[in-house]
Amino acid sequence: MESKHKNALIGALLAVVFVMAVGYAAFAQQLTINGSATISSNWDVHIETITAGTPVGDAASTKAEVGTDKTSATFATTLKQPTDSLTYTVTVKNGGDLDAKLSTLTFSDTSSTDPILYSYTGIAENDVLNAGESTTFTVTVTYNANVETQPTEAQLKKDVTMVLNYVQA
Repeated sequence: MESKHKNALIGALLAVVFVMAVGYAAFAQQLTINGSATISSNWDVHIETITAGTPVGDAASTKAEVGTDKTSATFATTLKQPTDSLTYTVTVKNGGDLDAKLSTLTFSDTSSTDPILYSYTGIAENDVLNAGESTTFTVTVTYNANVETQPTEAQLKKDVTMVLNYVQA
Protein backbone atom coordinates (compact mmCIF):
# COMPACT_ATOMS: atom_id res chain seq x y z
CA MET A 1 0.00 0.00 0.00
CA GLU A 2 2.85 2.26 0.74
CA SER A 3 4.18 1.94 -2.84
CA LYS A 4 0.72 2.94 -4.19
CA HIS A 5 0.92 6.16 -2.13
CA LYS A 6 4.42 6.82 -3.38
CA ASN A 7 3.36 6.24 -6.97
CA ALA A 8 0.31 8.47 -6.52
CA LEU A 9 2.46 11.20 -4.92
CA ILE A 10 5.03 11.00 -7.73
CA GLY A 11 2.23 11.12 -10.31
CA ALA A 12 0.66 14.13 -8.61
CA LEU A 13 4.02 15.96 -8.50
CA LEU A 14 4.62 15.22 -12.19
CA ALA A 15 1.14 16.52 -13.00
CA VAL A 16 1.84 19.76 -11.07
CA VAL A 17 5.18 20.23 -12.87
CA PHE A 18 3.44 19.58 -16.22
CA VAL A 19 0.70 22.13 -15.45
CA MET A 20 3.32 24.69 -14.40
CA ALA A 21 5.33 24.12 -17.61
CA VAL A 22 2.21 24.48 -19.77
CA GLY A 23 1.16 27.63 -17.85
CA TYR A 24 4.60 29.19 -18.21
CA ALA A 25 4.69 28.41 -21.93
CA ALA A 26 1.22 29.89 -22.40
CA PHE A 27 2.08 33.18 -20.70
CA ALA A 28 5.71 33.60 -21.78
CA GLN A 29 6.22 36.17 -24.54
CA GLN A 30 9.28 37.59 -26.23
CA LEU A 31 9.68 41.34 -25.74
CA THR A 32 11.38 43.04 -28.68
CA ILE A 33 12.39 46.70 -28.55
CA ASN A 34 13.58 48.35 -31.73
CA GLY A 35 14.79 51.92 -32.10
CA SER A 36 17.48 54.14 -33.48
CA ALA A 37 18.80 57.62 -32.81
CA THR A 38 20.87 60.07 -34.79
CA ILE A 39 22.86 62.82 -33.13
CA SER A 40 23.80 65.72 -35.31
CA SER A 41 25.84 68.65 -34.02
CA ASN A 42 28.24 71.28 -35.26
CA TRP A 43 31.39 72.28 -33.31
CA ASP A 44 32.75 75.64 -34.46
CA VAL A 45 34.59 77.64 -31.78
CA HIS A 46 37.15 79.96 -33.35
CA ILE A 47 39.01 83.23 -32.97
CA GLU A 48 37.13 85.65 -35.17
CA THR A 49 39.27 88.81 -34.98
CA ILE A 50 42.40 90.27 -33.39
CA THR A 51 42.78 94.04 -33.28
CA ALA A 52 45.81 95.94 -32.01
CA GLY A 53 45.01 98.81 -29.68
CA THR A 54 46.84 102.05 -28.93
CA PRO A 55 50.51 101.46 -28.09
CA VAL A 56 52.08 102.75 -24.87
CA GLY A 57 55.57 104.19 -25.34
CA ASP A 58 57.41 102.99 -28.43
CA ALA A 59 55.54 99.69 -28.77
CA ALA A 60 54.50 98.53 -32.25
CA SER A 61 52.64 95.47 -33.46
CA THR A 62 54.51 93.43 -36.06
CA LYS A 63 52.18 90.43 -36.11
CA ALA A 64 48.82 89.40 -34.69
CA GLU A 65 47.43 86.50 -36.64
CA VAL A 66 45.03 83.64 -36.10
CA GLY A 67 46.55 80.17 -36.45
CA THR A 68 45.36 77.66 -39.03
CA ASP A 69 43.51 75.76 -36.29
CA LYS A 70 41.54 78.98 -35.56
CA THR A 71 41.91 78.48 -31.78
CA SER A 72 45.44 79.86 -31.50
CA ALA A 73 46.97 83.24 -32.25
CA THR A 74 50.53 84.43 -32.63
CA PHE A 75 51.57 87.85 -31.33
CA ALA A 76 54.77 89.72 -32.17
CA THR A 77 55.27 93.18 -30.74
CA THR A 78 58.33 95.41 -30.93
CA LEU A 79 59.13 96.93 -27.53
CA LYS A 80 62.09 99.24 -26.94
CA GLN A 81 62.11 100.13 -23.26
CA PRO A 82 60.59 99.06 -19.94
CA THR A 83 56.87 99.89 -19.57
CA ASP A 84 56.26 99.83 -23.36
CA SER A 85 53.09 97.84 -23.99
CA LEU A 86 50.41 97.07 -26.52
CA THR A 87 46.95 95.63 -25.89
CA TYR A 88 45.17 93.44 -28.44
CA THR A 89 41.42 92.83 -28.48
CA VAL A 90 40.53 89.23 -29.34
CA THR A 91 37.03 88.10 -30.29
CA VAL A 92 36.11 84.41 -30.01
CA LYS A 93 32.91 83.16 -31.64
CA ASN A 94 30.97 79.95 -31.04
CA GLY A 95 29.46 79.42 -34.49
CA GLY A 96 28.38 75.88 -33.63
CA ASP A 97 25.28 74.54 -31.94
CA LEU A 98 26.97 73.17 -28.80
CA ASP A 99 27.90 75.24 -25.75
CA ALA A 100 31.67 75.39 -25.15
CA LYS A 101 33.74 75.83 -22.00
CA LEU A 102 37.27 77.26 -21.96
CA SER A 103 39.39 74.46 -20.55
CA THR A 104 42.77 76.23 -20.74
CA LEU A 105 44.35 79.40 -22.14
CA THR A 106 48.12 79.15 -22.45
CA PHE A 107 51.01 81.14 -23.89
CA SER A 108 54.06 79.36 -25.30
CA ASP A 109 57.59 80.15 -24.19
CA THR A 110 56.93 82.65 -21.41
CA SER A 111 58.20 83.02 -17.87
CA SER A 112 58.30 85.77 -15.26
CA THR A 113 61.96 86.46 -16.10
CA ASP A 114 61.33 87.03 -19.81
CA PRO A 115 61.80 90.58 -21.02
CA ILE A 116 58.32 90.43 -22.60
CA LEU A 117 55.28 89.54 -20.50
CA TYR A 118 51.87 88.46 -21.78
CA SER A 119 48.68 88.79 -19.78
CA TYR A 120 44.97 88.63 -20.49
CA THR A 121 41.76 89.97 -18.99
CA GLY A 122 38.08 89.50 -19.71
CA ILE A 123 38.20 85.71 -19.99
CA ALA A 124 38.92 82.89 -17.55
CA GLU A 125 39.20 79.13 -17.53
CA ASN A 126 35.79 77.42 -17.21
CA ASP A 127 33.99 80.38 -18.82
CA VAL A 128 31.11 79.07 -20.94
CA LEU A 129 30.57 80.37 -24.47
CA ASN A 130 27.02 79.53 -25.49
CA ALA A 131 26.20 78.38 -29.01
CA GLY A 132 25.89 81.29 -31.42
CA GLU A 133 27.51 83.82 -29.06
CA SER A 134 30.81 85.70 -29.07
CA THR A 135 33.10 86.93 -26.31
CA THR A 136 35.82 89.58 -26.35
CA PHE A 137 38.92 89.74 -24.18
CA THR A 138 42.25 91.55 -24.20
CA VAL A 139 45.84 90.35 -24.41
CA THR A 140 48.49 92.80 -23.23
CA VAL A 141 52.13 92.55 -24.28
CA THR A 142 54.45 94.44 -21.90
CA TYR A 143 58.19 95.06 -21.61
CA ASN A 144 59.04 93.55 -18.21
CA ALA A 145 60.13 96.48 -16.00
CA ASN A 146 61.85 94.05 -13.59
CA VAL A 147 64.46 92.86 -16.11
CA GLU A 148 67.90 93.56 -14.61
CA THR A 149 70.03 93.24 -17.73
CA GLN A 150 69.40 94.64 -21.16
CA PRO A 151 67.78 91.89 -23.28
CA THR A 152 69.02 91.05 -26.74
CA GLU A 153 67.11 92.22 -29.79
CA ALA A 154 66.04 88.60 -30.44
CA GLN A 155 64.54 88.39 -26.93
CA LEU A 156 62.57 91.57 -27.57
CA LYS A 157 61.17 90.32 -30.90
CA LYS A 158 60.13 86.83 -29.83
CA ASP A 159 56.82 85.53 -31.24
CA VAL A 160 54.52 84.00 -28.67
CA THR A 161 51.51 81.82 -29.43
CA MET A 162 48.33 81.86 -27.35
CA VAL A 163 46.24 78.67 -27.44
CA LEU A 164 42.57 78.47 -26.44
CA ASN A 165 41.40 74.97 -25.59
CA TYR A 166 37.60 74.72 -25.58
CA VAL A 167 35.64 71.59 -24.61
CA GLN A 168 31.93 70.82 -24.72
CA ALA A 169 30.12 72.45 -21.80
